[in-house]
Amino acid sequence: ANCPSNFHFPCAYACGSVFTQNREMYCRNHRNFATDVLPLDRASFEHQKTLRIVDKASSEGGDNFPCFRVGALVVQSLGNICTESDGFHSKHYITPLGYTATRIFWSFVKARTRTLYILKVNETKQSEPLFTVRAIDNPTVVIQGKNVVEAYNNLMKQVMNANKHCFSNRDLFSRLPTKRKGSALYGLNGPQFFGFGLHHVRKALELLPGSEALAVPLTRKSSVYRFCYNNPNICDMTELQRRRAVSAAEKALENSSGSARTEGMSAVDKSGGSGRITRALVRSADEDVGFESGSVRTKNKNGELTFDKESNQAKYAEMKSVPLENRLAAKRSHIHGWGLFTKVDLARHAMIIEYMGEVVSQSIADKRERAYEMSGIGSCYMFRLDSQRIVDATMIGCMARFMNHCCSPNAYAKIITVETDKGLEKKIGIFANRDIGGGEEITYDYKFAVEDGSLRCTCGAPTCTGRMN
Repeated sequence: ANCPSNFHFPCAYACGSVFTQNREMYCRNHRNFATDVLPLDRASFEHQKTLRIVDKASSEGGDNFPCFRVGALVVQSLGNICTESDGFHSKHYITPLGYTATRIFWSFVKARTRTLYILKVNETKQSEPLFTVRAIDNPTVVIQGKNVVEAYNNLMKQVMNANKHCFSNRDLFSRLPTKRKGSALYGLNGPQFFGFGLHHVRKALELLPGSEALAVPLTRKSSVYRFCYNNPNICDMTELQRRRAVSAAEKALENSSGSARTEGMSAVDKSGGSGRITRALVRSADEDVGFESGSVRTKNKNGELTFDKESNQAKYAEMKSVPLENRLAAKRSHIHGWGLFTKVDLARHAMIIEYMGEVVSQSIADKRERAYEMSGIGSCYMFRLDSQRIVDATMIGCMARFMNHCCSPNAYAKIITVETDKGLEKKIGIFANRDIGGGEEITYDYKFAVEDGSLRCTCGAPTCTGRMN
């Protein structure tokens, strides 16, 4: 019972040890005390059990996440991924805020002695990562680093300094061991010491909520993490991009009261254009209607083009049959300020909304435009109905005024003629350019004319030209 001999299994076998039915081992000096000795070919051995890494469902449990061990490292908490900061990951490693682990390693207080280190990832006042290492045998000393490599190197300097008398220091006649060189060839590195570089920990980190932020850079200089085990969902990445764009649009707004008319001319100045945006919104009927007003061109049996006014009448009646608030909503847009969003699915060429407002003459529209600019309103919403009349939705209008420009729009404007209680009337209709799903923003091409300068476009479409005129 007091035998001091310890062996690895191959060493025990080579030294003449024996094994019993009760899974006991006796060394060569005490083998005579063994009973029920098993022949080596019949001996059964229990292999070391591998550590089970928690699955995705367990890792998303937040505070209920169980710690797991990988060698001398025990991960207490995986932390949280910062979706609005790109400083807590690199191309190869994820270093989430709040990550906490413990590791048994050589002490920098007493030579040739191991101690327990507490490893944490904190945040500085500048929202940058701070890696800290604290030893149990000297808790008052905190080793820090701006990155994991710096923190690890600072620790290793103190450990080597405490153990420097335990090496031969190039003395060929010394009995002490020689210090190895070339740290890249053996031993731990910074990410492995903290656990970020270990495969099991890395796999668990890639399963954390918000991991899609690691693949969506905030700026052009941001690092994009290369996933090894679990690629993020493309839908989550798209939604994150939209949330970031909406947040950036809100920060760019000088007035966040919710009124599109209170932004003033600064909205035009910040867009990069020096021209008058009010005048550009008044467009001619020829730009939006390339054929007879209120008609849809179709082909008959002979292949000749015909005009289908009944189709527009039916679409107009169908659109009016559903209350506006049940179909559309005005929300914050990642393109600019407020935008128009649909609550329901829309088929291609379906009528979405009617552009409504005060119908005024050309001369009145010119006077109002100058008055809007002098009063500081800045943005006015005028749409030409025909060569003599203009619809002004600046003060009196509907949700259609909130539609934003897009270089790849999902809607188009068209002047149609429909039958109403007052007889035949011209209407400005907004139609779906393609099938539109519920929740999408309704956009169309403003077709701004080039005036004093260009207006910057922030639609973010793949075909975006960067300007609206």
